[in-house]
Amino acid sequence: MIFFSNTFFQILRSTTFLVVFAFFSIICLGQPEGKPLDLDELVVTGQYEANSLSKSVHKVKVIDAKRIEAQGAFTLQQVLSNEMNIRIIQDPILGSSMQLQGVGGNNIKILIDGVPVIGRENGSIDLSQISLQNVERIEFVEGPMSVNFGTDALGGVINIITKKQKKSSETARVGLYGESIGQFNSDFSLGVAKEKYSISGNGSRNFFKGFSTDPDARNKLWKPRTQYNADITLTKFLENGNIRWLNQYFNETISDKGTPTIDWTQAVALDRYYYSTRYTSSFFYDKKFDGKRNINFLASYNFYQRRYNTYLKDLVGLTQELVPSAFEHDTNYFHQVMSRGTYSNVAFSKKMNYQMGYEFTHDFAIGSRIENQKQNMGDYNLFTSAEVKPLKRLVIRPAFRVIYHTKYSAPFVPSINLKYDITDAWVIRGSYSKGFRAPTLKELYLQFVDASHNLKGNQNLTAETSNNLQFSATYDYKLESRVFRFEPTIFYNKINNMIDLARFGSGNNTYFQYVNINTFTSLGTSITVEYRTIPYHISLGYSITGRKNNLTGYTQTDNIYFCNEWKFNASYRFSKIGTSINFFGKWNGKLQMYQYDYLSDNISLSYIDPFALMDISVGQVVLKKKLNITAGVKNLMNVINVNASLNMGPHSSISGSATTAMGRSVFIGLRYNLI
Repeated sequence: MIFFSNTFFQILRSTTFLVVFAFFSIICLGQPEGKPLDLDELVVTGQYEANSLSKSVHKVKVIDAKRIEAQGAFTLQQVLSNEMNIRIIQDPILGSSMQLQGVGGNNIKILIDGVPVIGRENGSIDLSQISLQNVERIEFVEGPMSVNFGTDALGGVINIITKKQKKSSETARVGLYGESIGQFNSDFSLGVAKEKYSISGNGSRNFFKGFSTDPDARNKLWKPRTQYNADITLTKFLENGNIRWLNQYFNETISDKGTPTIDWTQAVALDRYYYSTRYTSSFFYDKKFDGKRNINFLASYNFYQRRYNTYLKDLVGLTQELVPSAFEHDTNYFHQVMSRGTYSNVAFSKKMNYQMGYEFTHDFAIGSRIENQKQNMGDYNLFTSAEVKPLKRLVIRPAFRVIYHTKYSAPFVPSINLKYDITDAWVIRGSYSKGFRAPTLKELYLQFVDASHNLKGNQNLTAETSNNLQFSATYDYKLESRVFRFEPTIFYNKINNMIDLARFGSGNNTYFQYVNINTFTSLGTSITVEYRTIPYHISLGYSITGRKNNLTGYTQTDNIYFCNEWKFNASYRFSKIGTSINFFGKWNGKLQMYQYDYLSDNISLSYIDPFALMDISVGQVVLKKKLNITAGVKNLMNVINVNASLNMGPHSSISGSATTAMGRSVFIGLRYNLI
């Protein structure tokens, strides 16, 4: 009780500070210049049609292209590290994963234009593999979205919206980026559109030479990697719609160079190379009829390959040869075929709109470490929702999804969202959502046995289910060319039958298997204050998230541990000379959570100590606005490793630190518009 009282007063003090800051922003800041502004952006995620934030029943957050460029971010991991309620977890080989409202791993669904990104390693999509070169904005919704987007969406959805070529337009631009940690990128974009057709293409190469606190170390803390991205889009414009064919390609090589072994006979090292390839081909049809009926259809094929090879490197003769052991090499292939279609009537009556649709997904896994070397499963869904307006200012959206899964008996998945406009300035939203996630093919059929691993899938797993409650309020104050927003949110998530690895057997017969060992709960609140005028933009936020995970058979894990976060972003633009100054800062509090200790077959309280990430940048437009220059300093606090106690995996010991960032660096980015 004392603990919860302290937490309540901590939230109260933070809220009071933010309200005082808000009042000061409105009353005391100098008179702005220019025409009226608005924070009301268009969103598409979870909507019947493109809609403004103020009219959206779902609570959607938006990161636009200007913010991405100002931050000097070129991957999804970099831009999300500054967001409230998001915690980035780093791994030198598996890359960057995330937690949203305390929920992560397989429970966060990442989409590009509504198409799922496949290729999870250790349950997560590597956020550093997702390029932001051709991104118009990023939208994300916190909490279960299983009704809208099916399995894997228990914790939330991140939807990356790509740029579209506009009618009767031409695009040609090139970009260069360099950073002092050894990052060198180049990219280009080309596009042309007539009245009926358009074609556009983008390409990029991201090269990172690796980073370690010892610059002469052969085995880098952050592994060298080279990435290639390419996409091409063909579009036919229709009256009130379009048909679009998008093809995307990604290739990455990670070099894990081993520590040298040197004696009087030889100087050698074991080097591993990880190769990832992702290809997606998507077809979209969007059409609006009579100004009130929308048809949206997409079909996609996704391919992902993950391969690694181990070489014995001769450091004298500089030759290398494949290690003969089959355990030191592996290739896995994953295929996914999916389609989603919706029919919406956005003007059915003054009291109701509705949407109905279908979605099917079929996954295939092929590889030597998959049982019988090939497995597949299907997920087929029907869903519907309605927006009912019993009162002028009240919108209620009930929804449900019916699921047929080829391997699991799926539950009826409902949700309900409410939005009430108290006044033109005050809006409140509330929601309840149920979530469902079937185990992945890896969790069911993986057979990973070698000298260092003995991991097994489990065909007796139970599907995960979740319940989410969320309440938020938004206050928008507009005066001349000033816009102010105050937005508090509270949330509660509970996931049952969470899947994790557990140890079985003893001695030489020890193995690890996926089992349902966890009931996970997260709850918390966040408060955001935003103030914008023509020359400047200020955003301040605070959140506190509690996590509790009851591991089956361990009653002492029934504690909630809270983690605080602060965010402060500010920008100022000198419009006459085309210069902008930007600051991005986030303080991450101590993160605590129980983990299963694979080596001792027990549990331990893991933690990561607090740390702060701060960036500053300056943007300049020159040559008649054709050349954009962004330069700055990242990680002003020079964070690299943070004190921690973490269980890193079923064949690793407890780690004394968490690899968090690459130290302070200087960067510059150039983007030149040829047309």
